[in-house]
Amino acid sequence: MDTKTLIDIWNTRPVRRRTGKSVGGVCTGIGMRYRVDPTLVKVAFVVAALFGGSGILLYIAALIALPAEDETAPRKIHQSHRAHHRVRHDMPWYWIVVAVIAVIVFSNMGSSPFWGTSGLLGLVLMLGGWWLLYQRTPTAPAGTSADQLRPSDGSTTATPAPTLIADEVVTNDVLADTAVRPASETIPFAAAEPPAPAPPDAPPSWDPLGTARFAWDLPEPTPPEPPVVKPPRSPLTSVFAGLALIAATVGTAARVLGDVEWFTVGRIAGLALAVLGVGMAIDALQRRQSNTRAAGLVPLAIIVGVVAVTATAFSGDRPAFASGGIGDRSWHPRSAEQLSETYQLTIGTTSLDLRDLGGLDHDRTIEIHQGIGDMTVWLPDDIRVKTECSTVVGDQTCPDGIVNPDAKTPTLTVKANLNLGTVEMKQ
Repeated sequence: MDTKTLIDIWNTRPVRRRTGKSVGGVCTGIGMRYRVDPTLVKVAFVVAALFGGSGILLYIAALIALPAEDETAPRKIHQSHRAHHRVRHDMPWYWIVVAVIAVIVFSNMGSSPFWGTSGLLGLVLMLGGWWLLYQRTPTAPAGTSADQLRPSDGSTTATPAPTLIADEVVTNDVLADTAVRPASETIPFAAAEPPAPAPPDAPPSWDPLGTARFAWDLPEPTPPEPPVVKPPRSPLTSVFAGLALIAATVGTAARVLGDVEWFTVGRIAGLALAVLGVGMAIDALQRRQSNTRAAGLVPLAIIVGVVAVTATAFSGDRPAFASGGIGDRSWHPRSAEQLSETYQLTIGTTSLDLRDLGGLDHDRTIEIHQGIGDMTVWLPDDIRVKTECSTVVGDQTCPDGIVNPDAKTPTLTVKANLNLGTVEMKQ
């Protein structure tokens, strides 16, 4: 892989489809560009999102970086530059979006339950899959890549119709025939009358089948319409997006270098969101046309807000995602020796049956941790049981107080922690 290959991968990147799309048309565009089933692309994004969360970040980046099929052609990466051409390096606002997310998320890898080795592995595998798809289909089918969109600065030059100039028509005098008369005959002198002028719309008298002079007067060509000058957009998008990036960078540096625990992922994203809010408030107070406002701040604020809410919901004293894999787990211990202290599952369904546990020789505590799914615990009938349930998002059905309070046995404490789903403890 060389620089030329990377440039061609970017220039021939897929375009998002407006029809047949689920969310943004990313998977449909990738499938049409590289001639694969869009369902496989969706599965790849979902798997990358579940294992490490890289699929979420990559899908947001694809929504921003891939142009839609009805947009004009974006700026390409040129392989060569001429010295006598002036090239403007304007940074689009969506790169600032990606930079803000990258600074907030990747700098906190390891401290957040969504990121870690699996997140990096998923990112590498997704980018590697993109490269393999390009190697399989380097030439994009018609209308499926960004370099095949219509140019954004194309102009049509009107060619004026040639003006025909009539040749000058020369008329000759017609000499009247002179009859030979005797010399003695006297011819009275009469003044020669000039011929009557021909009407302007009639052909010349000497050429009845000729073209009338008026037919040579063609209308002047219509001048081309002047190009529409777009009003300049508000600079607030670039200014406050840059300030938000600076705020996120300062907060991240304080957390990583200064070991300031107050700067969590959610609070860093909140600082960036506050800066963007100030920019949107200033833009709302300005008297500008609707097409010249700082519209780029709105999607940027939405993305940063989602990061802030998600990081806050799963940080601090909130339970982290448990390990244990994906699927269905069913445990049925039949004695105190078979009882484990911890049961874990990442995504799926958990079933713990304690009805055949038997007696306990001392108080025991077991914990059940699960990320996403449903959790069911069957409690014994002959043992004192104390239940504790905790869910971030979802429902829980747990008995209050002590179950089987009249039993003369040690107490079994069951703690169930779930991030997203339903917890139910029943007898």
